[in-house]
Amino acid sequence: PARAPLAAALGVELVSPEAAADDCDVVVHASATEAGLARGLQLLGREGELVEMSWYGTVAPRVPLGAEFHARRLSIRASQVGAVAPARAARRSTADRLAVAVEQLTDPAFDAFLTSRSPFAT
Repeated sequence: PARAPLAAALGVELVSPEAAADDCDVVVHASATEAGLARGLQLLGREGELVEMSWYGTVAPRVPLGAEFHARRLSIRASQVGAVAPARAARRSTADRLAVAVEQLTDPAFDAFLTSRSPFAT
């Protein structure tokens, strides 16, 4: 609920985990909680994939790999934002990726993420 204003600014419908659609092909999980991870796996359809965006630091979350995980052939994929996957790196150069990122920042929707100003010395 605390992120409802941000979701609205981005034009995204915010739903509670209990009300989220199920039988999904892909679920992107970013709550960094065991409950969120478990719920994300529950929302997947057969052979669905959960993309784990959370950073847990030194915490070792329990992952529910019993029950339906194997029977439904679910997958969990780690997302690492510090590097481009080797399978994707050859598609665009670093300069190409930077140009796309800078272009995307002109979208006023991203202003919703700005919460203060930071002075930068030249």
